[in-house]
Amino acid sequence: MIGALGIRDLWRLGLFPVLVFLGLFLLHVGLFWSNVRQYENPRWWFFYYPAQVILIVAMVNQPFASDINLTLLGSSILCLIGESLGLFGNTLRAMYLGTFLFTFMAVMLYWQVGQDQFWFALSSMLINGGFIVLLMVMFNQQLIERQKAVELAESLESANAKLAAYNAKIQSLTLQNERQRMARELHDTLAQGVAGLVLQLEAIKAHLASDRKERAAEIVEQSIARARRTLADSRAAIDNLRAVPVNVADVVREKVETFKQSTGVVCEVELSVTENQLAPEVIDHAMHILSESLTNISRHAQATQVKVKFIIQNQTLELEVRDNGKGFDVKQETKGHYGLVGMRERARLTGGQLAIESNANGTCVQFVVGRV
Repeated sequence: MIGALGIRDLWRLGLFPVLVFLGLFLLHVGLFWSNVRQYENPRWWFFYYPAQVILIVAMVNQPFASDINLTLLGSSILCLIGESLGLFGNTLRAMYLGTFLFTFMAVMLYWQVGQDQFWFALSSMLINGGFIVLLMVMFNQQLIERQKAVELAESLESANAKLAAYNAKIQSLTLQNERQRMARELHDTLAQGVAGLVLQLEAIKAHLASDRKERAAEIVEQSIARARRTLADSRAAIDNLRAVPVNVADVVREKVETFKQSTGVVCEVELSVTENQLAPEVIDHAMHILSESLTNISRHAQATQVKVKFIIQNQTLELEVRDNGKGFDVKQETKGHYGLVGMRERARLTGGQLAIESNANGTCVQFVVGRV
């Protein structure tokens, strides 16, 4: 519209002024559209903005018959400022360009109207143009906030996807750990219990063959009690309700006494529990390692003497089970020897150290938690 008004005012001067103004105006508008594709190139800036300033100076100095030159000056500068805000957003680059263009407009305005009308004309342009610039700034801010919201939504979606993947992995690991835990629990209850019952039944058979009925009856009673304990422990392991023993020393003595009664092997105990500050899980794992060690002695070692050392002091636990049996090759652990595997797993879960030494003179199992 401003270009059409300019052509109308120049028409009276002939065709040449009209063509000159029209060429300048079309070049000015064409540069606007070219800038949309080139604005990211820094080299383009050094051509584009000086060229636009020159074109504006040339257009404003045309011999118009009215005050359209002031309107053309203000509108052109406002379009350039709005363009910088639209392309660069509310950035320092847009602020620097706006400051430069506003300074240029003030200089041109002073040149066009003189000192007397300068402040009036400048205030009019500031009121009209400032409102539009303020709308552009607010619009850009809304775009920024919307972009932040989109990025946040994408981040949340990505985080949810990662959480879902982690959750699936945790579930898989939890299931695997639970299977291993149940395998240990069932071995340490059913396998040990049944192994003990087999030994007691063999002892009963031997006593009956030798007509020692009273001793056989005593072992029968012990077998019944052991079977009941094994059943109770198995149910507790399956239901995950097995409680950690309250009196650690009594439980150790009970395990050793049961071992002595079922095997007849001499067993010496060194027991000391002082200010127990260990977690119940650590005590539970230590008890299972003790039970597994005694079971292995009764089944394989052919020992005549066993020494059990069980010491707890504050946050330190030391368990040692030593026998004088025939020993075995530690490096030749078979795949089905789940007892040793379970003992190593329990040591790893507690953060403790398990050492197994064995030779022809016997075997020593050491389990330590809380110190090297």
